Amino acid sequence: MKKLFAILLVVSMSLVLVACGPSEFTATGYGITHKSYVGVITLTVDKDGKVLSAAADEYYLPYNTAVVEVADPLNAPMDVVLGNSHGVKYFAKYFSVNGTLFVATDNAEGLPVYAANGVSILDWVAEEANAKAYVDGVLAGTVFIADEAGAKSTVYATPSADNAGVNEWTKSGTNYGGDNWNWAEQIAAFSTSLVGTTMDGNFAQDEADKLWVVNDVKTSATMVDFAQYYAVAQRAYATATAK
Repeated sequence: MKKLFAILLVVSMSLVLVACGPSEFTATGYGITHKSYVGVITLTVDKDGKVLSAAADEYYLPYNTAVVEVADPLNAPMDVVLGNSHGVKYFAKYFSVNGTLFVATDNAEGLPVYAANGVSILDWVAEEANAKAYVDGVLAGTVFIADEAGAKSTVYATPSADNAGVNEWTKSGTNYGGDNWNWAEQIAAFSTSLVGTTMDGNFAQDEADKLWVVNDVKTSATMVDFAQYYAVAQRAYATATAK
């Protein structure tokens, strides 16, 4: 009788543990958004795979953080390169990411190409593990404008990852868009559009008003490259639902 009672007790405790298991799972996805930014999207998903909440931000690559002033373009320093992103700009030539030195080349037709070991930084952060390493490195202070030897530049200032509570590497921390485009509103509309869904990829843009429709629900989001943001969110969803 005692043995039977012990077996029943173990079984009942197991059922209680299952019943009291986690009902929510949170995970973060990383990857390229809007062509040249590192998107960071965090989802909380319930046990049935439905998204309960979503939050997103974007981290700058050197195309924003390594822009430098050149007083005399005819006598530009050797450690800068020329690029053309919404107008002619100059960029620091050397950019270190967790000890790997990315070197830029001139591109008067568009963004300069930062590459290390034959791989561009955009191709590198396209891999989720690398995108996460990039963000972690920014927060740890191991991503910075460098000199030719790979040391932190004493000539060009690297933005702060925590300047009085403001992360100068993120769109949220720098009021991206300013008065021209309300990035915060758009990213909030995107995040809200995911809530209640199971991330089944059912989204399209209404041709008439250019608003995005997710699972037949029209949002207020008009953002371009919606698919890139969604793909990063799906990475977060895959991790959350795998737990």
